[in-house]
Amino acid sequence: MPCEKVYRIPFMKSLRIALGSALITTSLFGLLTLSSTMSSAHAASASQAFTATMTSPYQPAPVNGGTDDYRCFVIDPHITKNSIITSVTFKPQQKLIVHHMILFQITQKDRSDALALDKNGAGWSCFGGTGVGSSFSSFLTTPWLSSWAPGRNTDVMPAGYGTTISKNDLLVVQVHYNLLAIDFGSTPKDRSSVVLNTVPAAGSKLKPLFADLFPAPVELACPQGVTGDLCDRGKSLIDLARRTSSASAVEAAGLNLICGQSAFNPTPNNTSTCDRTITQNETVIKSTPHMHLLGTSMKMILNPGKPGEKILLDRPHYNFDDQSPTVLSKPIALKVGDVVRVQCTFDPALRSVLPQLKKAAPRYVTWGEGSSDEMCLGVLGVARN
Repeated sequence: MPCEKVYRIPFMKSLRIALGSALITTSLFGLLTLSSTMSSAHAASASQAFTATMTSPYQPAPVNGGTDDYRCFVIDPHITKNSIITSVTFKPQQKLIVHHMILFQITQKDRSDALALDKNGAGWSCFGGTGVGSSFSSFLTTPWLSSWAPGRNTDVMPAGYGTTISKNDLLVVQVHYNLLAIDFGSTPKDRSSVVLNTVPAAGSKLKPLFADLFPAPVELACPQGVTGDLCDRGKSLIDLARRTSSASAVEAAGLNLICGQSAFNPTPNNTSTCDRTITQNETVIKSTPHMHLLGTSMKMILNPGKPGEKILLDRPHYNFDDQSPTVLSKPIALKVGDVVRVQCTFDPALRSVLPQLKKAAPRYVTWGEGSSDEMCLGVLGVARN
């Protein structure tokens, strides 16, 4: 928020001089700081709340015989000016069945694609990212703004920072409906909303946060003793392309190449790792993990194995339904030439246990956006120097 204004009323002085002594009486209508009234009035006029609500009520339904429904909706906060988000409040209408919500930002570049998927408020089935664009662009162009899980209604940005949002930008909210929560009767319709608390970008002293993304390839073979047609990597990639797009298979190969592995004949491993060299000075303020349902732990390490290495993120017990960011107790500077490692561990055996996956055919798992695919993606919230 802008620094409080200090209003000064000029000194009023009366001077009386008596013989033999000088009696000075100074009457001050002094240095008056009208902070309690003027600052609060200024804050009230500067801050603005924008509410974005699902266009119409949605009737959750299980997908492919499961008990979960992951649905994305375009919601419009009607941003009237370029702004900085200071907090996000989630308002799930049906808390009994809303398991989690993730909020993504849609810039002008992807506006038309998102509206086409939304079909006038009907929404679309989604998992992982929004599905707007390719897997990569889905994360690059629709970064997480915030997330909700029970007990975490308002997400407040780190002090001194905020997330920029432009006039006419849209939002996509991913809602995970857990239909196991319905013991009897029909599933209620849901029309959830979010509230963005903002300040105008013009003249704000808040520093903008940017998302810096650190992906790693995923190569998970079927567990020992588990067989199936899709346990063959090649056939699994063909199926991935069929379910999503041919670009998905290309991205899976490209990630291996970028991270120093064979693009077409990688060695499967339940631990995914990738090192990336920093090319721009920036300061890490917060860090966020993202994997799907087979992820068990995740780390991000600055300059691993070197003197002074630092942990940027440590989630030893990853929970897909709690992808909330970790705000660093002290910001950490990244300098050109530094190396950041992202490291994820997975348990492919969970496919035979989790309700969302146990009915699906066994498969070799690679990077992808579907419920039977995986991701290893670390997201750093950074301030640019």
